Amino acid sequence: MEYKYIATTTEGKIEEGNMEAATEHDVVSSLQNQNLYIISVHPKEHSLKSASRKVAGKMGIGGVSVLDRIIFARHLAVMLKAGLSLPEALDAIMEQTPSKNMALVVKNIIKDINNGSTLAASLARFPKVFSGMVVGMVQVGEASGSLEENLNYIATILDKDYQLRRKVKSAMMYPAIVLSGTFILGIGLSIFILPKLVRMFDTFRLELPVVTKIFLGLANFLVNYGLYVLVGLVGLIILTRFLMKYSLTKPFFHRIYLTLPIVGKLTKNVNLARLSRVMSILLKSGVTINESLLITEEVVTNVFFKRELEKSLEAVQRGKLLSATLAGGKYVPKMASRMIAEGEKTGNLEQSLAYLADFYEKEVDDTTKNLATILEPVLLIFIGVILGFLAVAIISPIYQFTGSLRTK
Repeated sequence: MEYKYIATTTEGKIEEGNMEAATEHDVVSSLQNQNLYIISVHPKEHSLKSASRKVAGKMGIGGVSVLDRIIFARHLAVMLKAGLSLPEALDAIMEQTPSKNMALVVKNIIKDINNGSTLAASLARFPKVFSGMVVGMVQVGEASGSLEENLNYIATILDKDYQLRRKVKSAMMYPAIVLSGTFILGIGLSIFILPKLVRMFDTFRLELPVVTKIFLGLANFLVNYGLYVLVGLVGLIILTRFLMKYSLTKPFFHRIYLTLPIVGKLTKNVNLARLSRVMSILLKSGVTINESLLITEEVVTNVFFKRELEKSLEAVQRGKLLSATLAGGKYVPKMASRMIAEGEKTGNLEQSLAYLADFYEKEVDDTTKNLATILEPVLLIFIGVILGFLAVAIISPIYQFTGSLRTK
């Protein structure tokens, strides 16, 4: 059977190729004998690949939660440390997990392991569940005999990333609720209140103010075409989400994220926190700096940070220092590159990166905590303007009507 593999040399150079072998285990053994670090190995046959994709497809995006992945890594590390074999530990996890999707994934991993595959190669078949970072760290753990420790590192990284995501989402909840409430209030007044008042004013043949006519026109438009507007908005949201993930248009949106006043700072700090935390743990677990850059590239979410790491990897492979390559970029602050340079000089690069990770995680925490306070004045002004126009649209004809009564 022919297998396709992706691996890295001790210098960090990526190698891809095909190999004829009886089992995946034979491919892995052959590559390890060549001093290669394996990223992924899978059969080249269409039937096996499609079967793997079918199982992975059932997982869907987000089909296995981050908490399920954290628990998987943590429990597997504990069970292996307790002396259980890998199939026994996986079997216990499959029986204990409450997630049907996770149980299905673990079941297929057990089959691969029993057929001679490595854990890293088995995890690589489920890219929507296990990222390149997870697969890479498991591969290094299997090769170095520190799998339990690396699984704990993986759980720590996933947990830190999960906490960052929660903080950002919770910070955006307040402005989203306020803006949604304002929008619903404005639509409700325009559709249900304003037309009733206008019909009353029409009986007295009053000339309506311009603001009232605008809101009345908006109300009539929503009544007649509201369903089309709703479908159009949903379609626009779906299209935007697609464009944000499409490779050609993704950089456009990611550049916007980096240039917005508050969102830009938050995006930079989140990516810097991820970059520093993952690289620190990878280096601590024995991964080379070249492999660390390769794996970290998959962890950062912003396209421009990914490109920065690509350039850094190419420069490091040519013999340059990581700090020098990062200092010449646009998105890593000078303070961070100086800290990394100090770590390279003293031989404590992982400690310097851990310090940077703590610093940027605290920056994200402070920003998310203060986001409501920062946005509150802007939201109040926005709400005041909307409600002011609504008030003028409703009160102006009433005032005009009472004025006409006094003149009579």
